[in-house]
Amino acid sequence: MGGRSWLEVMFLFALTAGPACAGESLTCDTQAVAWNRREYRCPLTADGNERRLRFKVDFSGGHDDTEASMALTLDGEALTCKQGSKTSLFGEDGDVSLECHLVLAGPAGTKRVLGATVKFHHAEFVAIELSAL
Repeated sequence: MGGRSWLEVMFLFALTAGPACAGESLTCDTQAVAWNRREYRCPLTADGNERRLRFKVDFSGGHDDTEASMALTLDGEALTCKQGSKTSLFGEDGDVSLECHLVLAGPAGTKRVLGATVKFHHAEFVAIELSAL
């Protein structure tokens, strides 16, 4: 298989492969995929307690001009990630990650939606993970 054909197959696989979401049945739907941008929608249900969550994005192939960032929303409003989060990177080598720590609150049964837009340059997208901490 030629180099160009191999790239096309890998791109089609990336378009059809679902995100790697894990932990307590937390799932994310892929809303958009491009070579350097991805958008996700993660439906959540509040349980009446404050739940600590982590949204993580993994990349491989980082090097001196690798850039990545993510912006999150909760119910359509900008979300500020908690201390210890890393929502952007530049020039990091090897396998690299972004992560946002957040708290989900609300009366039990309240439906919430976490949105995430991930942008990257000169790195290979690997997976996302949404998990309870």
